[in-house]
Amino acid sequence: MLSVVVTLFLTTAFAAKKTPNSETGTLEATYKEIAKLLNSSPSFSGLDQDVVVKVRIAINENNEIVVMSTNTTDENLNYYIKNTLNYQKLSAVELGEGKGLIFLVKFTK
Repeated sequence: MLSVVVTLFLTTAFAAKKTPNSETGTLEATYKEIAKLLNSSPSFSGLDQDVVVKVRIAINENNEIVVMSTNTTDENLNYYIKNTLNYQKLSAVELGEGKGLIFLVKFTK
């Protein structure tokens, strides 16, 4: 069994709806929360090398994460990301309904 360390880096926020320019914050709380979720049960095997995955999420009306896509071809890793993040409630309020985030996650063996 491989131990997996998840590191979030590089981000792009996007909005499905037009929002005012008064948005504040650096999304730090959101990053920490997503990293904590992804690190909560890193117990899958199959990584032969470090992998960086681009993940695109959106926030629904219940302030839950919905994974829109990943760029990995590894079905196990794709399943892990989606199963871990999908419909998890965010307590961080930096992203609201209809907004999303694109970020890279580095999985190390």
